[in-house]
Amino acid sequence: MSKLTTKTLSTITNANGLVILESNGQYIYPDLAQAIFDDAIFGPRILKRLQRLFVDHPDGLSESGHDWYFGYLVCAYTKTHFDIKNLLNYPSVTKELFSLCLTKLSE
Repeated sequence: MSKLTTKTLSTITNANGLVILESNGQYIYPDLAQAIFDDAIFGPRILKRLQRLFVDHPDGLSESGHDWYFGYLVCAYTKTHFDIKNLLNYPSVTKELFSLCLTKLSE
């Protein structure tokens, strides 16, 4: 018999407007990856990084590398726009960025 689990969500907005959801102790950032991807400065950097990764890894990229691929760009974006140096649970954002890149490539 499966056990029923429930998730609690609470919404927090920091002083600079970053929307943060807390789900069972983990922070997630809805729409942050899309905002970074659509940003006039950071969006092209992400795509440039992705192109460089394909050159460096001709055998293909793995989803498990998303933190390394995009982590510094996420941190730079949140520092620039929200004055947050170390974003808690930033891998949730890098994973979504990786997914956005794959979607963009398939179009």
